[in-house]
Amino acid sequence: MASSYCCSRLLLQSQSWRLMLRFSPFLATSPPSSSLSFSSNCHVSSSAQLTTLQQQQQPLPRSSQLVALEYADLNLSHNLDLGHVRIRQHVNPLSSSLSVPAQVPEWNHAFADPTLPLMVDIGCGSGRFLMWLAKRTPKERNFLGLEIRQKIVKRAESWAKDLALDNVYYPKTV
Repeated sequence: MASSYCCSRLLLQSQSWRLMLRFSPFLATSPPSSSLSFSSNCHVSSSAQLTTLQQQQQPLPRSSQLVALEYADLNLSHNLDLGHVRIRQHVNPLSSSLSVPAQVPEWNHAFADPTLPLMVDIGCGSGRFLMWLAKRTPKERNFLGLEIRQKIVKRAESWAKDLALDNVYYPKTV
């Protein structure tokens, strides 16, 4: 009786860990050691032991690798005319040119359907996260990305145009 309880408990813990990985793709930690421990009363078949050993031996992907995999399906071009792949440009957010309010965009030109709810990302960087969201929710919401580094805004606009996303917009701040 104790043996079957132990085995079913181990199976449930293993299944719950797999569910956590499925619902948390950016989780980059290893399963709790208690979920993989065996009791002397627990008799597990060799196939279950092999599966557990394989899970222990395979390194979990790092969070940066998981993020790269998520963005890979965007198929973004790396056109060097738009700037380097990694732009390390410092912009002083307190400069006088950024102290002037930005022009309010013409919403009918910015979005295909300006009546949709608007999500704003302040400091959107490369804008990939907004494009990732916009591609998955095309008719549910509009996305506005604000960034003070103009080279990155230019590249984000180009990527959004390449992807034919009509629900994401990156206004020029200067």
